[in-house]
Amino acid sequence: MNPDAPQPCPIIFLDMDDVVVLNRTSAFDKHRVHELAPEVCRQLIHPPAGLALTELLHEFPVRIVVTSHWVRFTSRAAFERLLRLAGYEQVALSLHDAWSAPRGSAVTRVEVIDAWLAEHHRGEPYCVIDDQDSGASLVGSIHDKAGRVLLCSVGGGLHRGHLPFIREALTTNRP
Repeated sequence: MNPDAPQPCPIIFLDMDDVVVLNRTSAFDKHRVHELAPEVCRQLIHPPAGLALTELLHEFPVRIVVTSHWVRFTSRAAFERLLRLAGYEQVALSLHDAWSAPRGSAVTRVEVIDAWLAEHHRGEPYCVIDDQDSGASLVGSIHDKAGRVLLCSVGGGLHRGHLPFIREALTTNRP
């Protein structure tokens, strides 16, 4: 192994609704994310979530994989645009090359993450950030038992108080 080779970056599997986006405005149309006005983009991202992600990204060279059902109707370019216009350029720049974990209508979140890991994982530490509703299948999973699953309360979203847990998951090499 080449000691000068770049080390793989830790991964965050990130849900959107009830994690990063708590309140959708009436102007939000999930099928037109690529056309949203800057003001709508700024209103979509919950500031404590955006700030928590930004703080993490200043500490770690993290790569983000979006696990939200948004990936079924949003392109990477539209997603990056949303984040940039909302004021979270660093988050937009941190998307993994394999930026999304697509899901079918009958697939659980844990199955989506397992499939992504089977195809793309190279041993990097990771953390799954989801909410208690859409992430329910993660409870008791191997990821949960390994201390890699953070479930935000519905309506509460991601915030700085979650950072110690996320840091631990991203710096620990365990199964």
